[in-house]
Amino acid sequence: MAIMPSALVVAASPAMALPSPQAAFEAYRDLINRHDFELLAETVMGPHPVFVFADKRHDGLDAVRAAFRQTWIVLPDETYSMTHERWLFSDDEHAACTFIYTYRGTMADGRALSGGGQGVNLFQRTDNGWRLVFEQLTPDTSRADK
Repeated sequence: MAIMPSALVVAASPAMALPSPQAAFEAYRDLINRHDFELLAETVMGPHPVFVFADKRHDGLDAVRAAFRQTWIVLPDETYSMTHERWLFSDDEHAACTFIYTYRGTMADGRALSGGGQGVNLFQRTDNGWRLVFEQLTPDTSRADK
């Protein structure tokens, strides 16, 4: 599990608003491996997030919660990482970044499972600070310019 820098520990408390989309991204990246969906929802997610994984769209907090919980049932020791973030745009109300993700863990039957790909996150400023409102993950693909 990633250790949160001390400045983010304060910023990522549910009682405090995240001051920038970058702070929301960092909080999400640091909190996801705690496997505590309610903490993620309170801290970084918008009230009606949309998550699109390679095979399904999860629309709304309840659907996203169910998807995360199912992942953690399949891979109870999952470690998820997000690297190489690239901010596509950021203004006073919205921001978007791309990133590379990887995951690894052990399935209930003892088999190891790992993978990764590309992701896109969209953030929106709310009354509670910056929140993650959309995530799309796609499998690893080769670059078109190669």
